[in-house]
Amino acid sequence: MARFVVVAIALAARGAAAAADILLASFDGKASHQWKQMNDPVMGGKSTGTFSVANNVGIFDGEVVDVPFLKAPGFIKTSVVDMKPFTRIFPDISACKSIKLEVKSDSDYKGYRFSIGNAHAPGGKFFAYGSLVQKFFEFIEATSPTSTLALLASGPLVSIKTRQDAALDETTVTLPLSGFTDYWDDATGEAIKTCQENKIYCPDVKTLQDMRTMGFWAEGVAGKVHLEIKSAAWPGQFGHCDWRLFWVT
Repeated sequence: MARFVVVAIALAARGAAAAADILLASFDGKASHQWKQMNDPVMGGKSTGTFSVANNVGIFDGEVVDVPFLKAPGFIKTSVVDMKPFTRIFPDISACKSIKLEVKSDSDYKGYRFSIGNAHAPGGKFFAYGSLVQKFFEFIEATSPTSTLALLASGPLVSIKTRQDAALDETTVTLPLSGFTDYWDDATGEAIKTCQENKIYCPDVKTLQDMRTMGFWAEGVAGKVHLEIKSAAWPGQFGHCDWRLFWVT
């Protein structure tokens, strides 16, 4: 049976009246960016991946396989590469505490990651640029529209809330920005030191004021990849952002 997670990236407000979303990225012409695919063959690997847009959705497809000389899974990645050296690319999210994602996937792939910015940790790995959040969801069980969604968010300080709906199980996962780190292993995508261990590795002010780029990764886990990305938004003045995932079977 096919399994789906309905997907979108947005920053959401809490404890205040809702405001109009400020889009960070979308594929319907309202908040367009240039996206570029990069795969591990540039570093000797054999993973394959593509990024395309169809029906107002970004589609991240491919397969992660072992890098021969490492004997370990490589990566594929799609990220924003807007060429605007003197102008802002993204809104200021420095008032935010967490990020909300909406995505859709029909695979059980467990190595999805998400990054913001281009920061490089002091003493960081050669290719490890940007603040990366660890595997942002793992599919555990979903066998029918009324099944319980077992979702593991492996970042620290994550809260999971579920609400049963007539058509789908809705799960809101709040992943704090403190779950991102810019000190990570460029061979595996795993954190070397977390933001909780040392705040020097948290997303910095420069990144939060204009992240310049965001990226979706499939790294460190072998398998087929299919992720559909709908949008990214921020209801600015209220400043609370969280990740939201909807699962439909």
